[in-house]
Amino acid sequence: MRHNLKIGLGFFSMCILLLSSCSVFSPVKTENESTYELNTVPLVPTKKSHHPKTILVMQPEATPTYNSSQMIYAVKPYQTNYFAKSTWDTAPAYMLQPLIIQTLQNTHHYRAVVSPSFIGNYEYVLNTQLLELQQDFSCKPSVVHLTLRAQLTRVSTNKVIATKQFSITKRTPENTPYGGVIAANQATGILLQELARFCLKAT
Repeated sequence: MRHNLKIGLGFFSMCILLLSSCSVFSPVKTENESTYELNTVPLVPTKKSHHPKTILVMQPEATPTYNSSQMIYAVKPYQTNYFAKSTWDTAPAYMLQPLIIQTLQNTHHYRAVVSPSFIGNYEYVLNTQLLELQQDFSCKPSVVHLTLRAQLTRVSTNKVIATKQFSITKRTPENTPYGGVIAANQATGILLQELARFCLKAT
């Protein structure tokens, strides 16, 4: 009888241990706040110039909707929503400027690619405006829409020499905010390639 009791207690203790170990090693589902970056610099064609110029890349502007670090999504047309637990590290327009500068530097077409803090002469000014960056859940899988308008000005004449609007749509690998971040970075890479070609052609 005592032997059976010991077996029963041992079995019970083992069950308790197994249950406790399951609770220790099983993943805990939490909704942590996360911040993300746009940091993609794509491969671009090189085009050396016999008379290299300096181009000033202004800080990209943004419409009020996209002038914050909030990550935007939509589930139906004409609707704007914000993820509660996921944000950009800073406003996307601010993250784009160093990426544009690095992309244009990689073309080896310019003597220098500078920001507004630069003190010196430059021949061209690139102004850009972020018009759209949002994850669209109205289709499956969801997609990210990225739209940017660019304008090039020649300083010597103070005239606009080229303008173009770029619109990129990229599917997400998963219907989550992180999936949107991946697609947004892929879309950014494509947009920067097109922007580089635009600048090379016009200057």
